[in-house]
Amino acid sequence: MTAVSLLALLGALTASPTPTVAPAPTFVAAPTIAPVPTIAPATPQPAPSATPLSSESPAPVTSAAATLSPASYGYRFVPHQPANPAPGAPQIFAVYLNAEHLKSHGPILIRVETNDSVVKVQSKSNGRGGAIPMVAPGVFAAESKLPAIPFIASGISTDLLFIGTSTDGRTVTVRVPVELG
Repeated sequence: MTAVSLLALLGALTASPTPTVAPAPTFVAAPTIAPVPTIAPATPQPAPSATPLSSESPAPVTSAAATLSPASYGYRFVPHQPANPAPGAPQIFAVYLNAEHLKSHGPILIRVETNDSVVKVQSKSNGRGGAIPMVAPGVFAAESKLPAIPFIASGISTDLLFIGTSTDGRTVTVRVPVELG
């Protein structure tokens, strides 16, 4: 073996391949949302429940999520409430979504009803997340578009996390089960 071919072989063995980097995931920001009138919080339920609001298909939504009443959403999740919450403790009374089965590249409408102690709500799932804007005291709403969901994940159940934060930094987390498709 010649010195040149030996050097070429050594160079090929020590050269590091150029890493391939996947593009960073993006979160589509919600459009500007008009305020809605203050709505009294839902009556706390004794146990978690996830129920479709209607057996009929909801009418097409043409307005922003904030202008929709809770009855306009197709899926409601009511988390268990503590029997004696601490004074000023953040609470999430209900989470409304356009559907329990979320489709790839499809819309997602979110409405979260809280007590007045909550000043910020975030949503998170599978490494992605974002803030849900306050549209009235105790009401947070957003409209967005879901990213591409890999075919292999179609039909898988997962939880969307909703984190409510009070002015003094206390948090409450609610896990809302959904199905990807």
